[in-house]
Amino acid sequence: MRYFILFLILIGFTVNAAAIDSKDVEQNNQFTIQTNQTITFDTLKITFLKTLEDSRCPSDVTCIWQGRASIKLNTEFENQKKEIILTTSENSTVQTKMYKINLIDLKPYPISTKIINPKEYVATLDISKDTNMRLPPPLKQFKEGINFKDIKCKQDLVLIQKIDKIPACVTLKTKQILIERGWGINTS
Repeated sequence: MRYFILFLILIGFTVNAAAIDSKDVEQNNQFTIQTNQTITFDTLKITFLKTLEDSRCPSDVTCIWQGRASIKLNTEFENQKKEIILTTSENSTVQTKMYKINLIDLKPYPISTKIINPKEYVATLDISKDTNMRLPPPLKQFKEGINFKDIKCKQDLVLIQKIDKIPACVTLKTKQILIERGWGINTS
């Protein structure tokens, strides 16, 4: 019986640890992310890889420079990975594809008498989707390796595949005409 209870407790810790590893985030909300944790925002995945530097002035010391802290994140959007670095007080915001990622805070704040374990760091981020960002043409998206079905068109346009397998964005009415004339292939 004692082993069974220990087993249940162990399962509880395992499930709780797995729940911390990844979470979904809503738009325009600040959230925290721990070292080695992954979050999902819309179609963007962000993993907090590590803290690169923490030269911030300890809270119990008077300094002539406030210092800074830098973190390294891995972003994944439409199967394309990119590492980014955010730094407190400078370069705290990065635009990646159609998302803006902003470093709000990094805790714990240094104290002169304590060494911070790298796994203790928790970053507060803010992510927003830039809906006004200019969308690349469908051919450019295709050449960048984006799958045909994942190519995005501007508002009020639909995706069509030309006979030579090249994507194009056209109005719905134009799509029907082009398919009738044999210029394009219906993809939906």
